[in-house]
Amino acid sequence: MSENLFDQLTFEKVQRRDLDQLETVFAAAFGDEVDANQIKRRIHRAKQFYNILHPLSKFSIWIKNLFNIYVVKLVGQVAGFIQISYLNPTQVHIDYVAFSKNYRGQGLGSWVLGKLLDDLADANNYDVVLEVGVDNPAYNFYRRFGFRRITEIFHYGRQLPAGYTLPAAQAAMLTGFRELRAQDRPRLYGLYLEAVPLLFRQVIKRSYGEFYPSMVVKSLERLKNYLMRNKKSEYVLEQDGKIVALLTISSYVKAKRHLLTLILHPAWEDLRQPLVNKAISLIVADNNQGTITTTIYGDNYSKQVTLERLGFRKNLVYHLMFRPSALKKKEMNRLPAAQGRPVLTCGKMQRKLN
Repeated sequence: MSENLFDQLTFEKVQRRDLDQLETVFAAAFGDEVDANQIKRRIHRAKQFYNILHPLSKFSIWIKNLFNIYVVKLVGQVAGFIQISYLNPTQVHIDYVAFSKNYRGQGLGSWVLGKLLDDLADANNYDVVLEVGVDNPAYNFYRRFGFRRITEIFHYGRQLPAGYTLPAAQAAMLTGFRELRAQDRPRLYGLYLEAVPLLFRQVIKRSYGEFYPSMVVKSLERLKNYLMRNKKSEYVLEQDGKIVALLTISSYVKAKRHLLTLILHPAWEDLRQPLVNKAISLIVADNNQGTITTTIYGDNYSKQVTLERLGFRKNLVYHLMFRPSALKKKEMNRLPAAQGRPVLTCGKMQRKLN
C-alpha cells in the first residue's frame, strides 16, 4: 500500500451507521472461512439491538464489549475491523482482527495493531491478551509487537449423543452434585483461587464480584441471555462441606450449540470424567441435537485424555499470548536478572492480518 493511501486511512470506534456496511463487507469477504458465521452473528446482534443495548453499555462489561469494534476505513469505505473485549479494568483481549480480501497483504495489519497498542493499550496501561492458531503465521507477527507465548489452549467438541444416560457407577461418585444456590456464591471465588493455577489467574484477573454479582449485573445477564437465546445453568459439587467443582452449561438454542465450562479443584481431578458425563446427560435431557464444546488449558495432559475418552475431538489449538502494559514492562525491566521475567497470557482467534 502506498504511503499516501495510508494517509487516507481512518481508525475509529464503530457507529450504528457503519454496521450495515460492516455486515455486508464480511458476509461477502469471509463467506468461505470457518468463523464467518460467528463474526456475522456478532455484527448482526450489535446492529439489531443497538438502540436497546448501547445506552446500557456503561453498566455491563458484556454490553460494552459488544460495541468494542474499531473499523478501518479507506476513503470512507470499511476495509476491515478489530474487535476487543475488556476483561477487567486493567486488561483487554483482542477478539478478532480481519480485513476484506481486497485489502490483505498491504500492511494494514501492522498499521491497525500499532494504532491499537499505542492509542489504547499503552496510553491506558492495559495488558493485552489474545490467542492465535498454532499453525497461523500471525504468531510471529504478534511476537514482533511484544507478545509472548505462555501455553496452549485446546478447543474440543462432539455431537450430542442420542438417549444418553449417566452410568450408575459414576452417578454414585457425584452424591454432592446439585444446582447452584445463591448462598453458594460467596464460596465460588475461593474455589477459583484453589483450582486455577496462579499463572492463569494473573493472565485474566477475575474478581470476587464476577462470582457474586450485584442485582444490576444479574439483571443485565438475564437480558443478555434472553437476547442471545441462551439458557444458562450452573451446578456445584460439594464434598465434605466444601465446594470442589463449578459446572456451567450455556445452551444457545437457535444455534444448537452447548458450551460446557468446568472449574474443578485439583484434589478431585478423578471426578472430571463423571462430571463431564453428567453435563452431557443434562444437555441430552433438554435437547435432541446439536454440538457440545469445551475449552481447556494445556497445563494437564490428563484433561485431554479424559475428554477424548468421552468422545470429544480436539478441533482447534491456539497459542495463548500476552503483552504486558507499558508500566508493567518498565517494572519487569527493572527486575534483577536472577528473578527472571514473568510472562502471562490468554486470548481468542486472529486471522490473516497482512
